[in-house]
Amino acid sequence: MSYEELLAEIKSRGYWRVEIHSTEYQDNRLSGRAAMQNLLSSATVSLRGWPHPYFPDFPAKDTAYNGKWLEGQVNSGYQKEYWRLYKSGQWLHWLGLSGAWITRERLFEGRSPLPPQHPGYLHIRGDVLFTLTEIFRFAVGLAQGGVFDPTAFLSIQLHNTHDYMLFENFERPFFLSYQYVNPSNRLIEQQKSVPVGQLSAVADQIALDMAIEVFSVFDWVPSVAAVRMLAEDQKKLIERRL
Repeated sequence: MSYEELLAEIKSRGYWRVEIHSTEYQDNRLSGRAAMQNLLSSATVSLRGWPHPYFPDFPAKDTAYNGKWLEGQVNSGYQKEYWRLYKSGQWLHWLGLSGAWITRERLFEGRSPLPPQHPGYLHIRGDVLFTLTEIFRFAVGLAQGGVFDPTAFLSIQLHNTHDYMLFENFERPFFLSYQYVNPSNRLIEQQKSVPVGQLSAVADQIALDMAIEVFSVFDWVPSVAAVRMLAEDQKKLIERRL
């Protein structure tokens, strides 16, 4: 499958679109393919046993470079990604939602009764909180590579989630008693500009805050206790204790 075909497939269902760049544009922050590969190799995070973003073990073979940008993809079952890194340091990433590609019966195997049928499902931690945490941890890595001086701008969008339902693996009362569904077909977008020197210190908190904003679109406003639970789960992820 070509890059164009994969991107079209990702966009056909729910997906994240991430854009990160410096607030001050410079055309050639990265000198070429080797510099781009080195930056991605050092910035990629692996908190759940697989890399974010997907960066292949053999980038010279499994990525494409045209003199202006480096691009890569993965298309394996429900794991669908396409990304592009420009010589300016700009990062673009399209990431399919796993719950948009897994059937309800497989996703909720063993649960009875099954939740109502929806076009897609978002796990509150895996698809939202943990993904946002990985995005910001990756941004920190890019910043440490020197491509965002003096300020990093992040645009994080969640597309095509109308009538998608939030879900949780554990038997937690608020997800047994209620259904949290996105009633809107509007794009969910959050933007943030952060000085490079502060990004590492605030990245995890911003990711948690953004996750809570996403939940609110699905009509779930977490209680203080639920926010503490989410923060602890995020800490476990970062410390690789999950």
